[in-house]
Amino acid sequence: MNTIEARRMDNVETEELDVVIGGAGFAGLYLLDRLRNMGMAVQVFEAGDGPGGVWYWNCYPGAHVDSPGPMYQFSRDDLWRDWKFSELYPSWQEIREYFHYVDKKLGLSRDIRFNRRVNEAEFDPASNRWTVRSSDGSVTRARYFVLCTGLGSKPYIPELPGLSDFVGERHHTALWPQQGLDLAGKQVGVVGTGASGVQVAQEAAAVAAHLTVLRRAIRSHTRSAGRRSGVSTTSFSRRPHPRCPTRSGKRRSNEFGRLVALRRGLARSTTSLRTNNRTVKS
Repeated sequence: MNTIEARRMDNVETEELDVVIGGAGFAGLYLLDRLRNMGMAVQVFEAGDGPGGVWYWNCYPGAHVDSPGPMYQFSRDDLWRDWKFSELYPSWQEIREYFHYVDKKLGLSRDIRFNRRVNEAEFDPASNRWTVRSSDGSVTRARYFVLCTGLGSKPYIPELPGLSDFVGERHHTALWPQQGLDLAGKQVGVVGTGASGVQVAQEAAAVAAHLTVLRRAIRSHTRSAGRRSGVSTTSFSRRPHPRCPTRSGKRRSNEFGRLVALRRGLARSTTSLRTNNRTVKS
């Protein structure tokens, strides 16, 4: 099927597609481009208001990637060669900008339905098709239903006693308000010291009236002089960051060398496959 057909089902207009993709992150955008080039009628359903997948939702203060920037780019030459991140570990703003760059370059948005969350999907063996019902009331039928939701699409909220009775503001880093939050002069509590917790804490510490960080366990610590009172002080070793100059004014050559090798390795590892007399990159 190369065209989108409309039909009526249970008094609701139903759209007929070859493929419905859930999620407009890296995998969703990649599949959209590949399947469109194969002549298939395909759409991406995205709950957010823009592309990026988890990087649409991860917009909390201090959010950065935890791997070098080239790992957050598509391997096609035309999708990374002319794009330069300003940091080795880019912020969420730059990752979002890169998604918009790819979107504009490939014209992806015309086949993405933003603000549409899939509520239900049912497979009919008789017709060999999926019926997908979404939050905006739309109903879509497709031969293939592909979920590109990743590992972190569902936020985890622990069942803490009294959480539902808390009268102050409470937020989750995976559901941070798109307009941002003003933490200046406020009493801020951060639960957890994983990547997100540490990033939020270091930003909040600069502006909050008071910051409390809660963690489940301390992996390493040294006893303070007042250990009889049960007080312990956590000690952390400090290393030069690969982005920061050393005292001699030079970057750490081994880390920078690894980044260059990684970038070159990505280019060399891109293989060409012959498919239907066309060369595609994978």
